[in-house]
Amino acid sequence: MEYKQFLQIHQYQLANIPESLWEPLFNKLGQDLVDAGEFLELHYGDPLNEYSLHVKAEGGLKKHGNIFLIDHAWTTKPETSRAQLLDNPQLVERLTSMMDISVDSDEDQEADQGGAGEQGEGRAMNKHPDLDVDSAMVELVASQGNVSTQRAKEALQNENGDVIAALMSLTLHPDHDAQGLQNLEEAIGGQVMRDKEAKSAEKKKIDTINKIMVEMWKYSQTYEYAVVDAHGQTKKESAWYIMDEVGSALRHSDTPNSVCAPFIYIGRGTVSYSVLFPIEDIPKGGMMTRDFVPADIKDPLTRKAYLQIYEDDRDAAELIAVYESDKLEDNEVKPFDQPFTKTMTYSHSTEHSDKKLRLYTATEWVASNCKLENVELVDSEDQADILWFSQDFKDFEKLTKGQKINQFENESCVTYKHNLAALVRSAYGTVPWCPTTYNLSTELAPFVGNYLWNEEHGHRNIWICKPWNMARGLQITIQEELAPLVRLRDTGPKIAQEYIQNPVLYEGRKFDLRYIALLKSSHKDPNDPSKGCNFQLLVYKMFWIRLANQPFTLEDFDNYEKHFTVMNYGNFNLTQLLYTKFIDNFEKEHVNKKKWVDIQEDINEAIKAVFAAAVAKPKPEGLGATDEKTRGHAYEGFSIYGIDVMLRGDAEQCQPVVVEVNFSPDCTRACKYDPDFLNNILTVIDPRVGNLDKALGAFNVL
Repeated sequence: MEYKQFLQIHQYQLANIPESLWEPLFNKLGQDLVDAGEFLELHYGDPLNEYSLHVKAEGGLKKHGNIFLIDHAWTTKPETSRAQLLDNPQLVERLTSMMDISVDSDEDQEADQGGAGEQGEGRAMNKHPDLDVDSAMVELVASQGNVSTQRAKEALQNENGDVIAALMSLTLHPDHDAQGLQNLEEAIGGQVMRDKEAKSAEKKKIDTINKIMVEMWKYSQTYEYAVVDAHGQTKKESAWYIMDEVGSALRHSDTPNSVCAPFIYIGRGTVSYSVLFPIEDIPKGGMMTRDFVPADIKDPLTRKAYLQIYEDDRDAAELIAVYESDKLEDNEVKPFDQPFTKTMTYSHSTEHSDKKLRLYTATEWVASNCKLENVELVDSEDQADILWFSQDFKDFEKLTKGQKINQFENESCVTYKHNLAALVRSAYGTVPWCPTTYNLSTELAPFVGNYLWNEEHGHRNIWICKPWNMARGLQITIQEELAPLVRLRDTGPKIAQEYIQNPVLYEGRKFDLRYIALLKSSHKDPNDPSKGCNFQLLVYKMFWIRLANQPFTLEDFDNYEKHFTVMNYGNFNLTQLLYTKFIDNFEKEHVNKKKWVDIQEDINEAIKAVFAAAVAKPKPEGLGATDEKTRGHAYEGFSIYGIDVMLRGDAEQCQPVVVEVNFSPDCTRACKYDPDFLNNILTVIDPRVGNLDKALGAFNVL
């Protein structure tokens, strides 16, 4: 590759590197020259109780005087990192050394406990019939003693877990000679020791990987890259990487003397490095430092919150005070009247006419399930009475009088997760039907304060991290440690939402409920749109149950089938359960507890409260009109939303929690279960197309 071509291909990455270093970087990349070791050296315990990177070159390093390539030891994604570590013991060993991780063996732990394992040298003296014995030992005794597992378990309990004593009690006559006993002890003792060593090694391996999974966030960096999906669409994905021993030894400073950043070299294929260069003169022996905090974080308190993950002795007071202040402010917000009418109003005559209603849509499930005789599909937006899109619509000013469209301007106020949380907090403060949620781009300080407050008060921290605007469970993880929650914000806008630790269960499994809500506006005066709109909110009576595949426990948070309920987009078993059957089974399981009709009423009220806030609050916080121009739009709007609801608490409480609101959900499955699903929606939108009373029977009108 020629130098000019290198500059052209890498111009955006080079913009943040001093021009005087471009040619040296080009030369080193061309030769794959990793020569930092000639100028720099690792220290341990001097001056920090960890690895640090120091200048060893005579005369030190000059500002912008050199640039170094840093290799990447590991590139991964959070969802695959554990599996990679399990399959790569050499990588585990390298990372353990780099991160200075130590894991005590079982023998060390026994020694720390005062030699608790010494009793195994002799016969067990005390019998414990209720002793919880290891299942592997039970199988071993049952196999060697040729007895049932129940008898083997009882023998082990009687002998306080001593395998040899248990086998003697099952197989040896008291008159057997000493040599037979010795042979048995040697054979069984050797097997026990081998099993113990294998179990100890496996436990140490898992414990080591668990520690790496916690510590990796202090070392990981990230960059974005483009991929082309199966439909030919380009999308961005994020990679996490850990630099080699040199790069990982760089320490943080608020006034750093060097810059270290990823550099993707497109030359001999595509190779990822990091580049390191000094931005100050650094003397021989001086420690190399960089700023760990992303450039987009300017606020001092937010910087402090970000740096908490690198602090062994956390200074929590200031951040906790921010959280407590916000919490007090939320509790002082007063609810308002909910502005809905149950009276269905329309700007057109409800009488049927010979003229068919014209529907334009590019939404497949709408086009294929529209069976009403009074509706015809048209190919032009201009000809349509109803417009139905799956993508965001922008040209509202082009709509004409009488047209209806399946979107509202600014409905991202409820469909974006961070906006929904902000809307509810602004309207109502803290409420039991909305989980505590933080925008990690703008509310990092109060979130970290909440996390630290929980630590101080003995509350378990379990948070679910989600992108602002993705569905189908994409990029969602459950975290207990602070570090990943803080660092995951670096790969794009995220929220941290309290994980519901006490969900109401169905047959021992976690579940959530998907409701379809229809929000509809109609002009108060069809001849004068400036007088505003009436809003109606309806929730379809049929709902969908999404079940986890495994019993719920508060552990194994990377086990998708235990903690997540969306199974129809992955390689998982999908439980199909009709809502009427669910209600019947639920009431049988939780007999003499809260009846479903009361639970449903609570769910309806929670959904109603969300959209009441959206309608009442002006843009950009809500859907409400902000001026005469937007108040006087000629068109009318409607939109359907997928509302995900969980229940928490015991079966007597069953507190609904609105988890999220989804834009333009795919309702193919709804149409399969109820062939009139779309017809009912279209009839409520415009009763000229069908029987309004029949259609309304499928909804709860809120």
